[in-house]
Amino acid sequence: FKPNEKLTKEELKKNRQQRKKDLKRSRQEAERKDMFEIINQSKHMWGDLRRYMYTQTHRVGDKAVVCVAAVGSMAFAHDAVRVLQCYIQFSNHEQRQEVFEELKDDILSLSKSQYGRHVVKKLLMYGNKELVAAVINRFKGHVRQMLRHAAASSIIEYAYNDKAVLAQRLMLTDELYGNTYTVCKSYEFNTLEKVVRTNPDKLNNIIDEMKQVLTPMAQKEQVIKHSLVHKVFLDFFQCAPEKQRTEMIESIRQSVVYMAHTHDGARVAMNCLWHGTAKVCTRSTCNSFTCTYRSSHDMFKNPRDPAHLLPEIIKVLEQGDGNAHSKKDKATRRKELLEVVSPPLLEYLCNNAAAMAIDKATSVTISDILASACGDLRPAMMAVAQLANQELVPGGIKGELHMAEHPAGHLVLKWLIEQDVTLAEAGKEERFGRILVDTVGTNKMKSWAKVNRGAMVLCSLLNSCDKSVAAEVKAALQSIRSELSSISNNKGVEILLENLNK
Repeated sequence: FKPNEKLTKEELKKNRQQRKKDLKRSRQEAERKDMFEIINQSKHMWGDLRRYMYTQTHRVGDKAVVCVAAVGSMAFAHDAVRVLQCYIQFSNHEQRQEVFEELKDDILSLSKSQYGRHVVKKLLMYGNKELVAAVINRFKGHVRQMLRHAAASSIIEYAYNDKAVLAQRLMLTDELYGNTYTVCKSYEFNTLEKVVRTNPDKLNNIIDEMKQVLTPMAQKEQVIKHSLVHKVFLDFFQCAPEKQRTEMIESIRQSVVYMAHTHDGARVAMNCLWHGTAKVCTRSTCNSFTCTYRSSHDMFKNPRDPAHLLPEIIKVLEQGDGNAHSKKDKATRRKELLEVVSPPLLEYLCNNAAAMAIDKATSVTISDILASACGDLRPAMMAVAQLANQELVPGGIKGELHMAEHPAGHLVLKWLIEQDVTLAEAGKEERFGRILVDTVGTNKMKSWAKVNRGAMVLCSLLNSCDKSVAAEVKAALQSIRSELSSISNNKGVEILLENLNK
């Protein structure tokens, strides 16, 4: 352009961008020296690969020629590291091994690098057993240091959770048990439980050293979230004497909420609730109650019921029975918990009855809530009964089945009718069978006999513990007995006629 000619805004912008590119190129040339051109070629090739322009064979062959010589320079660069990740992903085992050999002395520094950590993760992700073992062995002796580093801790967590076998997991956690444990352990006795059992005189020393290692970790949110740390905490609580256990609970009470999302971490939280003082338990539960409410409400309603919990889980819960801080008996504790949780559960059922009744998973919860909740059950029962307050058309209307014909809905009606016996034994006044008959009416109920599932609901009403309900339904069905007798190939109607003849 002419020197005296004024440039437009677009031309000035292009000039600025070009100067930036030139400056960046000259800086990279100075930093990367002989590797600059190789890395540049690799980046261009990577761009082609991302657009799927070549076959798989062509990808791997060309990448091998361009990348291997520049691995060390590429691993820490924010742009070139992506080329290296792509190479590791699509190369064969021999080529990945070559990359590892180039980088093995820098694995720790790469793990702490904002960009380099992705290279280490790719080696773990796509490497064979031998390569994964070689990478994990590079962490030995540096686990505590890596756990305190934001970037490196994610690599340790991935290796421990997704790639390590049992022996490698034990190696990764060994550093967190202290020096006494390291001296006492052997190939045969390689867990804390076994070491303590064979060296009972070393228990206090091991526990004190573990406490010194674990307490600072509990103060860092980034560290306390890792499942590797949770495993060591759980081992501590399973072996620690009462004094050290109480001190540890006090020191980690604010961090328990960050541990409850993993298998081992949840058991650590349970130990804190079992063995902590009332003050500690209150703080911990207040912090985490909103997170655990949905998953624990079945335990409030039906504690340790095999219908909701596996036998293995029930055995774990039994470990907290009879702890030193539980001054109330089980019945009193359950009653107080139900008094707190019942109002919001009943309100939720009233507002969401339609969605819950036709969902296979939540339909079971309806009967559980109404069987165990304290307070006035009538509004919730009426909300459920109102869902059936319409004439039944076989096959539904516009694809929507009547509740008495719905796979989940008809079971809800049956369960609630049959559950009236339990309510009567518990001294409660509400009866779902009576509310259902009063809400729907026997005239509409006659249409339920047209379908198999509806007939089974009517059978439940005929066998209701409320004799007045059974009598009303029976009287209404007698008027259509001849019509029912003419229906064939319907097992529900056959059973219904048998109940009418009783």
